[in-house]
Amino acid sequence: MSNVPIAPPQAWVKCPKCAAQVPCYDPTSSAYFGCFKCRTFFEADPAAPGSEGRVVTGFKRELPPGPSLPLGGMATLGGYRCRLTGYQVRGEQQDRTAQWREYQLRPTEPIVGDLPVDFPLQLAEYQGHWLLIRRARSFPATKGNYPFQKKEWTSEHTGDTYRLWHRYEPVIRDAQGEFDWNILADEQLKIQEFICPPYLLSSEKVSKAPPIWYLSEYLEPSQVASAFGLSTGVLPSRQGIGAAQLNPHDTAPAWRLFGVAALLLSLLAGWLAITRPSAATTETFVVPAAPAAPGTVASPPPTATTGDTLGQAAARAAAVATTSGSPAAAPATATPAASTSYSRMLVSKTIVLAYPAALNITFTAPNLTNHWLEITASLVNEQTGRGYEVTRALEYYEGVEDGESWSEGSRSGSAVLSGLPPGRYHLNLYPSPEAGAGDTTLLLELEQHSGFFSNFILILMLMSAVPLWHWARYSSFETSRWENSDFGPTS
Repeated sequence: MSNVPIAPPQAWVKCPKCAAQVPCYDPTSSAYFGCFKCRTFFEADPAAPGSEGRVVTGFKRELPPGPSLPLGGMATLGGYRCRLTGYQVRGEQQDRTAQWREYQLRPTEPIVGDLPVDFPLQLAEYQGHWLLIRRARSFPATKGNYPFQKKEWTSEHTGDTYRLWHRYEPVIRDAQGEFDWNILADEQLKIQEFICPPYLLSSEKVSKAPPIWYLSEYLEPSQVASAFGLSTGVLPSRQGIGAAQLNPHDTAPAWRLFGVAALLLSLLAGWLAITRPSAATTETFVVPAAPAAPGTVASPPPTATTGDTLGQAAARAAAVATTSGSPAAAPATATPAASTSYSRMLVSKTIVLAYPAALNITFTAPNLTNHWLEITASLVNEQTGRGYEVTRALEYYEGVEDGESWSEGSRSGSAVLSGLPPGRYHLNLYPSPEAGAGDTTLLLELEQHSGFFSNFILILMLMSAVPLWHWARYSSFETSRWENSDFGPTS
């Protein structure tokens, strides 16, 4: 299983139940053992091979899949050269389905003096997700023997904020190999876990004793396999998302890139605003009244006093035409499609575009009341003869109904012609007023600006799609992570 040969144990202890020989790699520290053969957990003294061991408990059977790392195997983890000496299966007293595996790691050579502050080391594996566990160097302060009560803690040393992930009481379900403490005593613990990926901070609390804090670091399966000289394929496959698994969808680089690009675009927009300022011109035209259809009698628009809507105005006009003896033809006020063929061309002043630009055209008829005006405009390049045509229909109606004023339509309309090359232009206007209406004042406003400005917001929106996509994937990952916790944002 391992590419590195496993050294022979330094001692052996005999199982007090089945007399099987259990290897011991750390006889100076180990005192409790799990029998590979009969599942007995017992206490023994490796320094006295002939002494009789004491049965502590017995486990019913080996729980699959068993240890995926070789007992006795060596690895360098957390900056220490260690040997894997013990394996146990743990669960929760409140949840019979929860089950994970923990491996005890001991230094390969005796450490002179006191153990390092972050020793001992352990490995934990749950659904293919690995954690390297060690004593925490910094942790929340508590008063006396009271447990930590808050749901968040921020480290003063690193600035990392840890959020409450889980609370439980463990139960031991299987054990093999050797241990330097009675692992069954851990069933009296109350454990809290706080996460700040890739770290998990946990406290173990026994009544009338201060909590002991541990800091776990998430390891990729490839890191664990490489440390023990194994292939990744022999390790359990990852399922779901680990509590301390680092989110692979980091949004910071995408937002930084977006910020830089937005700044450059803003600088370019500012430069264009200085070198290519916007220009606006306004002209006023009078659209002569179109003659009424032959045989009809013009009458004042009835809507000013009756409150008729657009369709009702047409009906009233038809009624007037019928009572006056005229044929009951469709009235000219029905829709723009019913206009006469009357049209008189109006020509604007010359417009000079010094650079590629967009042209915003606004038509306004300030005295348009209870009738309509249709305008067809053709922008003509005086050098090339190429034309750009737009059509806008203006209509505005108002009146009083049941003592309340109403209005519908608009006296103005606009259009944008973009991507215009530099050159000299003028507008040919072909207004088509409603038959029977009086003269209509028409205001023409032209505003030219760099084509870049018209697309500036669109470019920013398209650019923001990349960081937003990363943010969506990041959020989806975090949502899936916190679904496994009782203390998540949506729990």
